Amino acid sequence: MHNQAIKILEKQRQDLVVRVLKKHEEMEASRSFTERILAGISELFLLMDQDFKVIQTNREFLQRTGFSLDASQRLNLDDLVQPDRAAAIRRAFAKGEFTEFEAHLATITGQRLPVKMRGSTHVNPNGLVLHMLICSDCSEFYDLMTQMQEGQKLLSFSSRLASLGEMAAGVGHELTQPLNAILLFARNCLKTLETPGDHTDMLRENLSIIIDRVNKASSIIATMRSFGRKVEEEQAPVELNAIIRKILSFLESQLHLSEIALDLRLTDQPCEVLGVEVRLEQVLLNLVQNAILAMGRVDTPRLTVTSRILDCLNLTTMQKEPYVLTTVTDNGEGIPEELKKKIFDPFFTTREVGIGMGLGLSIVDRIVRGFSGYIEVESTPGHGSCFSVYFPQYIRDGSPDLLRNKTA
Repeated sequence: MHNQAIKILEKQRQDLVVRVLKKHEEMEASRSFTERILAGISELFLLMDQDFKVIQTNREFLQRTGFSLDASQRLNLDDLVQPDRAAAIRRAFAKGEFTEFEAHLATITGQRLPVKMRGSTHVNPNGLVLHMLICSDCSEFYDLMTQMQEGQKLLSFSSRLASLGEMAAGVGHELTQPLNAILLFARNCLKTLETPGDHTDMLRENLSIIIDRVNKASSIIATMRSFGRKVEEEQAPVELNAIIRKILSFLESQLHLSEIALDLRLTDQPCEVLGVEVRLEQVLLNLVQNAILAMGRVDTPRLTVTSRILDCLNLTTMQKEPYVLTTVTDNGEGIPEELKKKIFDPFFTTREVGIGMGLGLSIVDRIVRGFSGYIEVESTPGHGSCFSVYFPQYIRDGSPDLLRNKTA
């Protein structure tokens, strides 16, 4: 009886050992399987406990950040992202509404890795809470966006230089006039000095005209330099009416050579907008030049430029806000209906081959949208076109317009 009991206990012991070994093998197989899955994930994987301490990662995370899972000093969420992001992630997990987050993941070198995070919470059968984060590395995307922005800046700069080239004839004529006047009145001064008598008044008058013509030429050159310089991207309040007058003054000779009548109607209200002066100059310069070209075959060409303030719906805030509206209208050839949807497409042009790259209106549209504005086109073939540009009005604190908007 005693021997039989011993045999039963021995059998149970052996069965227990076998079950333990099998369970261990299953756990090892499961761990190995999990590790193989994580190793195959190209994104950065993080598994955290309920206190947001990291308990498991994949190889990609360790390689990209340089961290190691040291048992003596475990990472937590605050070590990996900035405090405001960490707090937002905790709140999202607590609510169970984890939407995609953009954050910068810390690395061991102190650099920040731009990522997009997706998260979920799991509770195992033993009640252990586990938070999982999957991070997509956005470094290449942001690098590509930076390169695209640099490319757009270069295209914009090239477009401005091309516009200067197109104005070469008008600018040459504009500079010739003051130079001829300077030469003429300088010769008059020399002849006067050689003539006996007191000619102080005549000399003073001639020298005053010379100074005026020098200032005129200097103004033209300064304007050309402003168009040709590289653009600083910092936005500031810009008076749009002043830019309109500057552009029209610069194109005065071109309008005169083309026998174009100018109808200028600018509001007396402040027309400040938030933008970059050179880019706004480029917008108006391009629109006016296009209008001049469109009237090349018109017997009595007429250019109308206006500005005014009106309330428009801001699609971002869904509220009516004051906008500066600038219109450039011509009585030229007009744009066929089938082409109106294409005129803002890059490289689309109605000009002859070899004249222009078709980037002007595309760049104009991008600049306007970049300053939170928009552009509309109305055109009738044979009767001309009207380009309307809307920019949010920049209102300084304490101005009458601001008080009007607050009480409206």
